[in-house]
Amino acid sequence: MTFAELLLVMILSSATIGIILFIRRFLAGQLAPAWRYYLWFFLLGTLMLPFFPFKQFSMKHSLSIHHGHKVNIVSNSVSTDTHHTGWMNNFGTSVARINIPLLDELTKAVWITGVVIGLIVLLLTQLRLMLLINRAKPVHDKEINEIFLTCKTQLSIRKKIKLKQSAAVTSPFICGFFNTYLILPAATEKGSSLTNIKNVTLHELHHYKSRHVHWNYFFLFATVLHWFNPFVWYALKEMRLDREIACDAAVMRSLGNREEKNLDYGRTILHYAERLKQPQPDQIINSIRSSKRHLKKRIFHITCGIQYAKNLIWKTVVIFIVLGIVIASQIPVFSAASSSGEQYNIDGKNVAEEDLNRFFNSERSTFVLYSMKADKYYIHNKKQSMQRVSPNSTYKIFSALIALEAGVIQPTATDVEWDGSNYAYKTWNQNQNLQSAMKNSVTWYFQYLDQQVGKKTIQDMLEKYRYGNMDTSAKNFWLESSLKIAPFEQVELLRDFNKNSFGVKPAYRKAVKASMMLEKKGDAVLYGKTGTGIVNGKALNGWFIGFVETKSDTYYFAMNLRNGNGNATGSNAAKITLRILEEKQIYK
Repeated sequence: MTFAELLLVMILSSATIGIILFIRRFLAGQLAPAWRYYLWFFLLGTLMLPFFPFKQFSMKHSLSIHHGHKVNIVSNSVSTDTHHTGWMNNFGTSVARINIPLLDELTKAVWITGVVIGLIVLLLTQLRLMLLINRAKPVHDKEINEIFLTCKTQLSIRKKIKLKQSAAVTSPFICGFFNTYLILPAATEKGSSLTNIKNVTLHELHHYKSRHVHWNYFFLFATVLHWFNPFVWYALKEMRLDREIACDAAVMRSLGNREEKNLDYGRTILHYAERLKQPQPDQIINSIRSSKRHLKKRIFHITCGIQYAKNLIWKTVVIFIVLGIVIASQIPVFSAASSSGEQYNIDGKNVAEEDLNRFFNSERSTFVLYSMKADKYYIHNKKQSMQRVSPNSTYKIFSALIALEAGVIQPTATDVEWDGSNYAYKTWNQNQNLQSAMKNSVTWYFQYLDQQVGKKTIQDMLEKYRYGNMDTSAKNFWLESSLKIAPFEQVELLRDFNKNSFGVKPAYRKAVKASMMLEKKGDAVLYGKTGTGIVNGKALNGWFIGFVETKSDTYYFAMNLRNGNGNATGSNAAKITLRILEEKQIYK
C-alpha cells in the first residue's frame, strides 16, 4: 500500500464510519436493532474494496511541488552512430518532488509490519482459545443439557454444537468457525439459576444463528488490514455494541418480549458483569459480557423493550439504499486509482504489436508508429503506450497552436522579449520567436504564452483537441504535474494536427509545423519535438514525438523512455527513434 493509497483508504473508510455513526445517532429510531448492526456491513465492504483486483493500484502522480530550478542533463548512455546536435540537446526544467518511491516503500513496509503483527496476535489468540477449548470439560448436569437442547430446538438449530465448561472463564461465550463450542463457566453447575442459564444459552445461540461468530472473523481481518486507522478500531467497538443489542433484542423476542422476562434477562447480564473478569480472548469470541459503557446502553435498551416504529420497513430500505449508493460511489474511485486514473483506451484500433527490446533497457519504455497509408499502428510495449504521463516539452507544440488561435501571437509576429532573467541555458537568455523557442525548447517563452492565453482558454482548447487527461489544475501543469498524455494519444494528436482535423486556420498550422521541422534526408522530412521530465535533478521521462513525411507515406511516431536511472532524456529518446526509423527504411 503506497502513501497516497493509504490516505485515500483512510479518508473513504473514515467517511463511511462517520455516515454510519450519524445514522446511529440521529436515525436510530428508524432502524430495528438487527438492522443497526447490519449497517456495519457497509463499512466491511468499504474496508475490503481497496483489496479487490482493480488491476494495478497506483496513484504515484499525485504529490509534487514545482519550482524554477533549471538543470541541463545530457546523457550519452545510449550508443548510437548518429552525430546530430542542436535539436537533440536536452533543455529541461527540473521540478522538486517529494521522494514518492521512498515514501511509498516506507509506507508499504510499515503497513505490512502492522498487518503481520496483527495477524500474529490474532493467531496467538486463536491458539489460546483452542487450548482453552481442549482443556474444557463436557457439561454433565442434566438440567443444563436439557435447557441447552430446548433452546436449540426453539431456535431451529440442527447443527451439532458442543457444550463445555471451563474454570478459566467467568462468563459464557460461543466460538468456532467450523466446529462450534458453547463454553460455560465451571461454576455454572453450582450457583447459577436455571433462568440465568436459559437466558445466557439463548443469547449465545442467537449469536450462532445470526452468524455473528463467523462474521466476527471477517471484521477482525478487515481491522487488521486497516490497523493504521484509529476510527476503524473505534468502529469495531461500536459494531460489537450493536451486535450485542441486536442479540439482546432477539433473545427478548424468544422470551415473548414481556416486561418481567426482559427484566430477568437484564439481571442475567448484570449477574455475569459483576463476576470477576479473568482474561479471555474477547477479540474472536461472542461473550455476553460488555464494557461498563456498553453495558449501560444494553440495559437501557432491554428496559425499554422492543419498540416497533411506524413504517419501519420502508424507512429502513431508504436508509440502506442511500448508504448503498454512498458505498457504490467509492468503487469508481478505487477503480480509477487502480489504473492511476491515467489509462488511455485503444480498443478497436488497428494495432500490430512489435518486439523492439533490442533498442531498450527498460520495461517501462514504449514506441508507437502510425502509417497514414496503411492506417495502422505498430506498437512496442502496448501497456505502456496507453499509460498517460507528463508531456513536458512536447506540450509546447500545442501551447504554440493555442496561442495562435487565441491571438496572443500571429504567424508573422511571434517575437517575445527576454525579461533579463539568467537561465542555465545560454540560448534562453535572449529574445525569442516561435522558431527559436521551439528549437531550443525555451520554457519561459511558452510559459509566457500560456500566461497571456489564460487557464480557462487553455482548458477549453485542450478539450477541443482532446489532449490527454486535459488536467490543467496545477500551476506548471505540463512539467511533471497534472497534465498527462499517453504515447498513443500523442501519435493521434500529431496526425489530427497535420491533417488539420481541429479546424484551425491553415496559417496557424503552417507556422507551428515550420517550427517543428528538424531536418531532411533525401525526399524525407523529419518534424518533431523532444521533451525531458526532470525530477529532483534526475531525468526520468524522455519524449520524442513527431512525424516523417515522404513521397509515398507519412509516418507519425511517439517514443517515451521511462526509468529510474536518470538517463530517460529527450535526446536519448530521439537517438533510439532515429535508429528504429532507419532500420524500418523510413528515415535513413
